Amino acid sequence: MSTTLRIKFERTGPVCYIGHLDMMRYFQKAVMRAGIDVRYSEGFNPHQIMSFAYPLGVSMETRGDYFDIDVLSYPDCETIADQLNGVMADGIRVISVTALPEGAKNAMASVAAADYLVSCPALTDDMLQQFLLRKEIIIAKETGKKTSMEDIRPGIFALELREDHMLFMKLKSGSDGNIKPAAVLGALSEIFSIETDSDRIIRLEIYGKDGEGTLVPLG
Repeated sequence: MSTTLRIKFERTGPVCYIGHLDMMRYFQKAVMRAGIDVRYSEGFNPHQIMSFAYPLGVSMETRGDYFDIDVLSYPDCETIADQLNGVMADGIRVISVTALPEGAKNAMASVAAADYLVSCPALTDDMLQQFLLRKEIIIAKETGKKTSMEDIRPGIFALELREDHMLFMKLKSGSDGNIKPAAVLGALSEIFSIETDSDRIIRLEIYGKDGEGTLVPLG
């Protein structure tokens, strides 16, 4: 009998330039170095049962991302966090570990929204209010060789200009629809003719939904 553990982590500094596949391999090796009794798949090429909630883009920092692992046994969640942090590289830290109830959705299937923070010095509160009052915000979306038009306004749950010209965004995410922060920044840039810094985006949190449909952090 196995248990699924949900691990919340942060990634800051130079390691943010590691791609998703390399991050996945890094955590697989970290789990082995930490001596965790992880469960492996069956077959000719067994691999750790691991699922990331929402792959991080290259150069994106995070203060709250998640992945799940299946374990055959474990002492307690705090010990697992300590074991992992004991083998982590600089810039990567496990924040918490939670044991999921039997039958819970995996991390990737649970994603419904995400919070982001990005520097936007040219944006003003007045511009932001005008932007939010729009009934539609149409952008061009490229899929393969095709370009389609998409209204991203329904997927923008919140925008707020914070201290030091930092723009906070809560955006729809997951398989049911996904709004990237770069799309919002591109729309702001086009509408108001301002420059935005899409090269340094910080993800703050990832959300799922509870039984009543309310957004709640994954861990």
